[in-house]
Order: sequence, then C-alpha cells, then structure tokens
Amino acid sequence: MLLSTPLEVVANAPPPVIVEAYTESLCIDCKNFFLNSLLPAYDKLGPAVIDLRVVPFGNAELDLEHKTVACQHGEAECDANLWQQCAVRQTKAPTYLKFFECLEKSLPMGHRDDPFEESKFSECAKVAGLDFDDLSRCHRNPVLAWMLQKENSDKTPSHQSVPWVFINDKFYNDGSDDFLGMVCTEYLAGGGSHPACPSTSTMAGLN
Repeated sequence: MLLSTPLEVVANAPPPVIVEAYTESLCIDCKNFFLNSLLPAYDKLGPAVIDLRVVPFGNAELDLEHKTVACQHGEAECDANLWQQCAVRQTKAPTYLKFFECLEKSLPMGHRDDPFEESKFSECAKVAGLDFDDLSRCHRNPVLAWMLQKENSDKTPSHQSVPWVFINDKFYNDGSDDFLGMVCTEYLAGGGSHPACPSTSTMAGLN
C-alpha cells in the first residue's frame, strides 16, 4: 500500500505541454523570445509541464551537393547553430537551455562572417554544466556536424519568420501572445494544475 500512492500520482499526472521552437543563433527576435518568454516560463513550470523541443536551424539553407550550410547571419550563425545542435543532442532541456541562455546573453546579435572563438562556447558550457569535451567532439566531427545540420533542416517546417513556435500544435505569435498563459491554458485543459498557472484560464490566443 505504501508504494501505490506515488505510482498512482505518476499514472494520473497529465501529459506535459509540447513546445516546439524553431530558432537560429544571432537573431535578436530569437534572443528576445528565449530571454523574455521561454526561459521565464520554463523556470516557473519546468519539464513536468513543458516538453520542450528546440530546433536551432531557422532560415539556414543546405547545399546538398556540396554538403555546406548558408545562414542568414553569416558563418558565425551556422557555427553557433551547430554548437546548439550538439548541446541538444548531448543533454536535455533543463541543461541545454542554460547553455542557450548564456549564449544569447554573451554573443552579439547580427551578421558576422567569422565564427566566434571557442572560448565563448566553453564558458557557456561550464555555466550550464555541460561536458565541453563531448560537446567539442561533436562540433569538430564533420560527418556528425553535417548529419545534425541535415536533421535540423528536415525538422524545420516552412515558416515566415523566426522564432517559429507551436504550443501543442497551436501557433504562438511571439509579437502578441502570452507564452506562459498559452502553456498554462493547455496544461489546465489537460487536467493539470500548477501554482504558476491561474485556476481559471482567461488567456487569449487559443480559441
């Protein structure tokens, strides 16, 4: 009988809300989304409420014949995207989000032809508690690097801008919608409750 209660709690827990975020590095709108919407909500709700799936590729384009990548903000974006892709491959959202947060705060936004020095990524890996040796091996492996760029390209849907975000398959407008409110609305609709969410949802954008 003592074991039944936690098992019942797990069995009756509502499913987390699936958040899909299609982003790219060195993008000011993506930075604002991460720092002002996603990270504050994730800090409050955590992985039990948010099943986060970040795809760092954005508006990049692949040359399948020559196996190269061209990015909106130059080679530095392509390289930073790859560091992020390796982090997503290596660990789970609570950890890789800390890595992303550090990069969004430390890397200058906008176009840059040359990749940033490796120390910027090692410093953020340290902040996030990531194994930088493992991360660096991923980043330096040309076969794995191309595989990840191709994989993230394939996952990225047709889009009009970045960030391009869905909450339980419902489009999130970063310019007008309330991210925390939308996630809470979905979680409450699935039978969940959380101190950060109001008991009665009046959030707009999900009708």
